[in-house]
Amino acid sequence: MNIDTPECFHKTNAILGEGPLWDHRQDALFWIDISRPAVLRHDLNNGQTGHWPMPSAIGAIGLSTNNQLLLALENQHICLLDLQSGDLQTIANPIADFGLQEIGGRYNDGRVDQKGNFWVGWLTHDRKNPGALFRMDSKGNIKKILDDPIAPNGIGWSPDGTIMYVTDSHINTIWAYDCDLESGELGRRRMLARQDRNIGIFDGLCVDAQGNIWSALYGGGAVVKLSPNEDSKSGPEIARIELPVNLVTSCCFAGDDLKTMVITTAVRNQCETELQKYPLSGSLFRLPMCTPGLQETVFDYAGDSSD
Repeated sequence: MNIDTPECFHKTNAILGEGPLWDHRQDALFWIDISRPAVLRHDLNNGQTGHWPMPSAIGAIGLSTNNQLLLALENQHICLLDLQSGDLQTIANPIADFGLQEIGGRYNDGRVDQKGNFWVGWLTHDRKNPGALFRMDSKGNIKKILDDPIAPNGIGWSPDGTIMYVTDSHINTIWAYDCDLESGELGRRRMLARQDRNIGIFDGLCVDAQGNIWSALYGGGAVVKLSPNEDSKSGPEIARIELPVNLVTSCCFAGDDLKTMVITTAVRNQCETELQKYPLSGSLFRLPMCTPGLQETVFDYAGDSSD
């Protein structure tokens, strides 16, 4: 089933727009451009209200307390960004903690879980070595949870937090894990969805209040709605949103009722023919939804980077 075409509400040319995140406290949308590294803030009605250039590639963001934003930067690692001053404070370095300094890579997608822990993926530039999935608690303690995904990507949880969804874009698969948020342990794994990369690569995702998974299709020009049910006889895809661009990167639920889907896109590596065919590449899109999304959890840092 196809859903109505989204509206382009901010025409831009983000090289690799990603990580849309709704801040219910500010009624504002945050998002990132990984390759022209910056954090951006938008009012859905009044346009851009903030822009923070970053010193290296930014792979993920999360809400935090004290007018800060949680970031994962390639060279500065997991940081807090002071939204007023623009200052960065590094609070954890998973790459050093686990001896990965000699393998070139960057962080890629992350989210704060319902218990306030920050999960973030890390992938290698050459995709020959496996990446990792890290979990950081509020004190800045890091655990490596997975060391087998090649290109960890979209992350989310079921409404009750018992199932975690993790995308590996390299093998174009979304996995569903039994999850204990208290301990951070992942249990039984099953394949939620897998498809040929030629028809779209699973990228960023979000989960709605009914537990459905919404995943962007990079190179597939769409966002697909996937059923969480293991016994779905017709397959996991139950609906899709077609976009007038090809490189669709991520999505989130926004607005005061969480019933507006916001979708990020990219312009990276497109040739002149593709740019003419998809002139809105790299723009932000939105679409009203019937089912709301889930409110994002706020990370509350209790550690001390000087320790």
